[in-house]
Amino acid sequence: MSAPTRILAPVDLSEGSRAVIDYAVQLARPFGASVHVVHTWEPPQYVAPDLLVAAPGWNSLSLEQVAVETATKELTTLVHKLESPPVPLTHKVLVGEAASTILDLADQGKFDLIVMGTHGRRGLPRLLLGSVAQKIVSRAHCPVVTLHVAPEK
Repeated sequence: MSAPTRILAPVDLSEGSRAVIDYAVQLARPFGASVHVVHTWEPPQYVAPDLLVAAPGWNSLSLEQVAVETATKELTTLVHKLESPPVPLTHKVLVGEAASTILDLADQGKFDLIVMGTHGRRGLPRLLLGSVAQKIVSRAHCPVVTLHVAPEK
């Protein structure tokens, strides 16, 4: 296996996301690899993503537009908290089912490594919420490093 040159770091914008980005950057540093941080917004199953969201004084926007704009601001803030990262760092927000969208990006972008967090849910919560990390680990074409991140309180 060769040294990684492109590392994909999917984040869910929870408190543990910063730890995932920091870890990916530290892994990338010795190899001069680039880190690509991505957040995937998954449209709710029972609500149309083109549902309009409006409030007095606002222009009407679709639920998807509001969600993507909000996630982009949060991701940009998170990434900019890194003071002059020692490796090339990019970020973006995608729309789609999280696991398949991340796997598609990993294939298309020819990433060598995926670094992501896992909440370590078990039992009914895992059954109901699924495990994005588990799906990615089982289907990714490249190695996947998972970090146990503390659940939000």
